[in-house]
This record gives sequence, C-alpha cells and structure tokens, in this order.
Amino acid sequence: MKHMRWFLVCGVLLVIAAPTRHSLWLRAQNAPPATSAHPSEEYLLLGDATRGAGEPMLAVDPTNAKNIIAVAMGNMQRLGAEGATGNMTDAYHAVANSTITWLAVTHDGGLTWKVGELPILTGKFTRCPDSFAGVTADGTFLAGCEPRETTGDFFGASAVVVSTDKGETWGKPADIVSSYGLARFAPGLRPRIGGNSPWDRPYLFFDDSTGVVYGQAGGGETDINQEPGHFRTQSYLTASTDKGKSFGTIYAWDSKDYPQSGRGHMAAANGVVGVLYAARSAPPAENATCPCMVFGLSKDRGKTFAYQVVKSLPVQAGRGRGGQAGGAPPVGRGAGGGPGPSGGGVAGLAADPTKPGRFAILKYADGQYQASVSDDYGQIWSPFVPAGSTANASSLTKPWFEYSRKGMLGLMWRAVYPDRTYDIWSSLSRDGGKSFSASLRVSHALSPLPIPGRNAGLFGDDIQHLAMDDANMHLVWGDSRAGFQAVWYGRVPFSAYSEATR
Repeated sequence: MKHMRWFLVCGVLLVIAAPTRHSLWLRAQNAPPATSAHPSEEYLLLGDATRGAGEPMLAVDPTNAKNIIAVAMGNMQRLGAEGATGNMTDAYHAVANSTITWLAVTHDGGLTWKVGELPILTGKFTRCPDSFAGVTADGTFLAGCEPRETTGDFFGASAVVVSTDKGETWGKPADIVSSYGLARFAPGLRPRIGGNSPWDRPYLFFDDSTGVVYGQAGGGETDINQEPGHFRTQSYLTASTDKGKSFGTIYAWDSKDYPQSGRGHMAAANGVVGVLYAARSAPPAENATCPCMVFGLSKDRGKTFAYQVVKSLPVQAGRGRGGQAGGAPPVGRGAGGGPGPSGGGVAGLAADPTKPGRFAILKYADGQYQASVSDDYGQIWSPFVPAGSTANASSLTKPWFEYSRKGMLGLMWRAVYPDRTYDIWSSLSRDGGKSFSASLRVSHALSPLPIPGRNAGLFGDDIQHLAMDDANMHLVWGDSRAGFQAVWYGRVPFSAYSEATR
C-alpha cells in the first residue's frame, strides 16, 4: 500500500476550521445580503501561492461523518518565470508535475486536516488533472484523476485508487478508461483515441443497492456515421463490482437510433442507470423534432438502454446560461457535462437511492434553477418548480445537484455579479425534489476577479461540489479571496435551511 506524502500548505500542516480566520477579508467585501446571518462555516482548505487548487470534490463517510476527504486539481501558479495564463494549456501538458491531485483528509469532522498529494502517479505518468472522489456505503474511499504523460502523444487514462482505512493509505491505480487499447470497449464502438480523448472529467456513481461503482467518461468522441475526419460526442460508462479495484466492459450511453449530440448527465441507484442527453435524431415513432432531449434507462449496467424523448425539455441552440449541457453540469454522486446544445438549460440529473424509480432533472430558466421529478423511471415528469436563485446576480453557473443517501436533494451554484465577482449559494429539498428551501448564501464574502499569475492559468475551475451526511451539507469551490486561486470548504447544517417554499 502506498502512503500519503504529507507536506506544509501555506506554512501549516493542520488547517483549523475557524470562521474568523478571514475576518479582515470579510469586512472588506461589499457583498449582497444573505438570507440569514452566515449559518455556514467556511475556510480555505487546499492550494497556496505556489500551487493553486480548483475543480474540487469531496466525500463524507456514511458510517462516520467525521471522516471526510477532499481532492482538487493543483496547478502550478507559474511555469518557470512566467505567470500562468489562460492560453497556456499546452504548456501545462508538457511540464512534468505541473498538475497534481491535492488530497485533504480529516477524521474529526474538519477541525484538523492532513494535506498532501494523492499517490496515484506511477511509471511514465507525471501529471494528473481532473480530480474526483467518492465513497461506498461501507466507508471505502475512492479518489482519482487523469494520469498523463508529458512527452510524446501525451496519452493517459482516467484512473482511481482505493482506501480502506479512511484515506490514510491507498491501493494501486485502476483504469476506468485508457488511451492504450480498445480491448475493454464493447463490440461495435469506435472511440477516438488521442486528440479529445475518450474520458475527460471522470466521475464516479455509487449504487448502494447492488454495490456497483460506475465510472463515467463524458467527453468521448466517435467517428461512427460521420464524414471522414469528423467526430461527434459519445459518452461512456463502465462498472466495478469490487469497489473500484477494477472495471469491466466500457459501453456507450447512446445508440444508433438515438445518437448523442453534445454532452449529458448520468445517475445511478436501485439497480438502474439513467442518462440524459441531446440526441441528433430519434425514431419516427417518437414524433419528435431533433436534436431532442432523451432519457435512457439501463438495467444491465449500461450494456443496453431503453430510451424515450423528454418532450418537456426542448433543445435550444448554443449554450444555455447557468448550468447548460455545456460547462460542467453535475448529477447525483457523479457528473457529466461539456460543450453542445443547451438542452433547454438542462443542468443535472439525480437518482434518489431511497425511492426506486425516482429521478430528478435540474434546468436553468428565467434566471433561476428549476427541478422536475419522475417517480416512474422517467415515464412521466412533474412540472418544474423553483429550486434556487440569487437576486442581483447577472448569471448563475457551476451547479451541483445530488441526492444524499437518506433522500435529501441538495443544490449548490455560483452567483456571478456584473463586476464578475461571485459567491456560493445552496438550497435543500426535504421531499425528494417537489419543493425547495429558500436560497441560502454559503460563502461569507465575494470572491474577487482572478489575479493574473495567481489563478493557475484559469485552467482548473470547471466544477464545484457538494456532499451530504445525515445532518449537514458540505461544499467545496474555487475562490480567489486569499490572493490566489484556492479551494474553500463550507458546511451548512440542514437546520439552517428554511421550510420549503411553495
């Protein structure tokens, strides 16, 4: 077993959860009023002036909520003598150790944290972007990223490591999807290898009812039924029956009758997998104008799907504001997103582990997030209800939408203001998504504009994340209040959320 390498961050090894540590910054901000007097706690968790942090995820042990891990993509703030900028992606790809996966572990509910690097890089892999994390029902933690070469074709994989001792030690990396062969792809698939490789932003999904862990590769492409040299989106999934130590056959979300266009969303619970994406076409019997939003349901771990058009979600051209099918829209205990049609502003899909057949869709419309629920495996969807909004924001973005293991439905988002500063908000549904609390402000102050040379090249702020225990919502996000891009952690008790608005 490999052991975590602990080292100092910002001069301290233990991060103390003290809401007052940034009081000078808080008083200096001219933030819009929150719905309550900061019921959340928050503090800087990952990143420093040398190596920033972004695109975080976290996981809370369902057997003991004091055990939490958080991961984030750690990019060097400077490459050589030059401050990283938004057009330096290729330079990052070519520099060993330019990107690592930060790892923070706590066993006391966030009072203290051990911070280090996830031990996942082996052999010729020298860089690891796009971090992700999750936890099984018995408290086995999983974390991973995209191990990459920094020479040659820059090939790599999406890989995961497993910890059975609450994040103290980690096992050998297991491939979810890899550039190095097509043997695990189902017959008939022809994924693009190289270029826009077939994984991009991996996510994990946990079906507690079966013990299956799913891995998702939402950014794949294929040239099937395309003109020579042209590719279209095709997302993939694969299943593990040994808690992430190995993964099986890789299947596509779509089919020849419902070919995918743009990225989409995935969720899993109660023995089924659901996917939601824009399809280029559908069978004539659907009587649908396409591109059209399609919900697919699999009962055999993604080998086959039954599809139907969701006619309450007409596809819109271009990119929708506030959690479109582009960007990085998340879903219940996992996510999928990317460029493509906005899909009626669709921002997420979640599966309720406490209610077989229940799925929830999140969309952005009329300046707010809205949710719709199906209790019959996607056959009928309820009217959309308000799920979250922020007054005076010019846009809402980077949502995360997820059911807890006890059936609470949480939502977080970033509210961006006309001067491009932003803060973090959330809401909670106690009835499975039929109604939501008033929107609640999580961050205590506005994040300023990114600071040139201290923003990790803006190459690492696609997503933010929430996870829930039995009494709290835990959140992580990218923030520049410390003078550099870093990851902040917040926690809100369920009791702080008002009763649902009707």
